[in-house]
Amino acid sequence: MLKKYVGLNFLILVLFAVDRILKLYFIQNASKMFGGDFSSLGFSFHFVKNTGVAFGINFNPIFLLVLIIIIILILVRLLIKAYIQKDLILILGLTLIIVGAISNFIDRLRYGFVIDYIDMPFFTVFNLADTMISLGVGIMIVYIFKDKKNQLSKS
Repeated sequence: MLKKYVGLNFLILVLFAVDRILKLYFIQNASKMFGGDFSSLGFSFHFVKNTGVAFGINFNPIFLLVLIIIIILILVRLLIKAYIQKDLILILGLTLIIVGAISNFIDRLRYGFVIDYIDMPFFTVFNLADTMISLGVGIMIVYIFKDKKNQLSKS
């Protein structure tokens, strides 16, 4: 079981590192285009300053930072509980959310905005950390519904 935890955490840390490297590249080369258009794959890379939250929704910056800290602390508490229960799926979902949130939080503290770089036409511009958060939330939703279904079938 320890190998699964180590492997899982290593993979998530690699995703975190790739996100941080890409963000650093885009902030240092804001005036340059990275690789151009990947329209055959359905996306392109562009540097975008995201001062809001999901889909550019704006909040008071101080309120937002405090809210993010509170949410991360709650998620860390849940993650510790998941490790105690040895619940690998819950650990995966929570770790993805926490690590993605921390990467975007670093941007907010350092630059005052989140660096987005993956441009999906007719959708939005986002980053790898956003993808990690979304994937983690998706895993959590499936986990919760599966757990509710199992509880209903036992009663």
